[in-house]
Amino acid sequence: MIVKMRKFTFVGPGREKDRFVLRLQDLGVTHINLPAEAVEPSQISKEIQRVSEVKRFLGRMDKKKESAARHLDYAEICSKREELGRREADLLNKTANLRKERALLEPWGDFNPDDIAFLRSKGLHIGFYRMPARQFVKLPLEMIYCHIARQTEGETSFVAMSSQPVDLGTIEEKLPQKGLSQIDMEIEACEKELSEINREYERLAAKIRTLTDAEVNLKNDYEYRKVLLNTASELDNRVFVLTCWSPVPENELIREIGKRFHFGYFCEDPDPDDSVPVLLSNKPAFDSGEDLVNIYSQPNYSDFDPSGIVLYCFAVFYGLIIGDAGYGFVLLALTGLLHWKIKSTSDLWIRFRRMSYILACSVLFWGIVSGGYFGITLGDNNILRSITFLDMGTKEGMNDAMLFSIIIGMIHISLALAIKFYRVRDIASLGWIVVIWSGYALIKSNMIAGASNPGAMWILIAGMAMVVLFTSNSRNPLIRIALGLNGALGVVQLFSDILSYMRLFALGLATMYMCQTFNMLASMPYDGIPYVGIIPAILILIAGHGINIMLGVMGGVVHGLRLNFLEWYRWCFEGDGLAFKPFRKIPTDFNRNSKPPETA
Repeated sequence: MIVKMRKFTFVGPGREKDRFVLRLQDLGVTHINLPAEAVEPSQISKEIQRVSEVKRFLGRMDKKKESAARHLDYAEICSKREELGRREADLLNKTANLRKERALLEPWGDFNPDDIAFLRSKGLHIGFYRMPARQFVKLPLEMIYCHIARQTEGETSFVAMSSQPVDLGTIEEKLPQKGLSQIDMEIEACEKELSEINREYERLAAKIRTLTDAEVNLKNDYEYRKVLLNTASELDNRVFVLTCWSPVPENELIREIGKRFHFGYFCEDPDPDDSVPVLLSNKPAFDSGEDLVNIYSQPNYSDFDPSGIVLYCFAVFYGLIIGDAGYGFVLLALTGLLHWKIKSTSDLWIRFRRMSYILACSVLFWGIVSGGYFGITLGDNNILRSITFLDMGTKEGMNDAMLFSIIIGMIHISLALAIKFYRVRDIASLGWIVVIWSGYALIKSNMIAGASNPGAMWILIAGMAMVVLFTSNSRNPLIRIALGLNGALGVVQLFSDILSYMRLFALGLATMYMCQTFNMLASMPYDGIPYVGIIPAILILIAGHGINIMLGVMGGVVHGLRLNFLEWYRWCFEGDGLAFKPFRKIPTDFNRNSKPPETA
């Protein structure tokens, strides 16, 4: 259900604003009204981003056991990481440049640049060249001493020495003023320092709890200062005014705030134009549906909470789409295994686990009803046939399953229309319900039984008349009828939505045929290969049915939710609500050694 909210407006002395806001944050039961263009504590926001980035980076490191060395607060860890990051970037850049220089020198081997400089100082002209091999063989080298350093099929690298300057028709290579040995030593030194930086990162990663704690404290401080900055101050900051929403009863909230504050307040129910935050609260049997509802849209305050209906309708659709008792047993076993292995007490995990049990039981139930057991055809004398009501292995059973899926759609949409009538007394919704069932009776009489049904025809006309007359509330009869006729065109949408539920039959049939196909493929090596044919048969069965289960789960989730969110929601649900976000501190189990900055 949607929890009732009350609007509180607090007025108090400006000197107590800080303490009062902090007290509300400690209580954690109010949703603070902030302006659309709320002022942000930008400095803390930057600090949160800084800590989060460092935490994310160090989280990828191998964590060493934390030593008893001097404790570092979060600011020192961040500064150290940033300093190491800058040094690492410089070293990586230097290493990349050294490798480029090495690639330039490598064709000429290892030599001392000082020796080249000495020879040049004595008047010897020395040049380093690189050119295509076919061009090299044509060079006039009679007066030149030429030393070939490297030669490949396409290129020749050589050193030309002469007493006089020469023009070889190509540009001389500009080599680094270092030898290969010196470059290799510098690369090795860089790599050694980079290894030390990585070890330092690992030592910092052992202190990641400090960052986690600091991140929580900073986020708490961010929310506190954001509310503080956006709380209205009047009379030259001598008075503050704060508006919030809370599901807590008036007397209890005032008692919890305490008597240490001097303030006045008034409490009121929401106005129709108020943007009221929505808090959903359901019993354990229905609360898993809250997570499904929030996938699409939060209900608004004047809406209704569809959590329970969405959950169990989704379970029915999911079970029909997979529709195999064998697969139901597998899903139930997997859920039980996860329940046993994962000991988390998280509310989200508990709700997900509970929903998984519901979905697995739905698959199991509809599998038994439709006679699906890993695609195995039941014999005529099998006792399980006595509880099979939708046997899609026969043509009659397929027709019944198709009709059953359409009837489910009619029930589902009729439920939506009944909810709308109950909530807003929309008589047109009752008219649509009449149209649905009288139309079904008329089609069944004419198309299936081949007989006329004038009673259903007149009821259908009456239902359409209700739609035309009550779609609009205008007192002008012409406008009312015009808008009503326009609303009556919704019969096309209604017909389309109901037919959409045939996907339940189609997807269930596809699951059954896939089961039978994999069974047939497995039987080929089993029957065709003596003795060892069972091995590939088992592998085919495991892989095939595994794929089919995954496809069934995907189809069940996508189409099961679609029928709720599109076909059903459009007839009764408004959505676009504002989620209740309690102004409270994020809990943490870590030591609080890090303090947030004082700036805002």
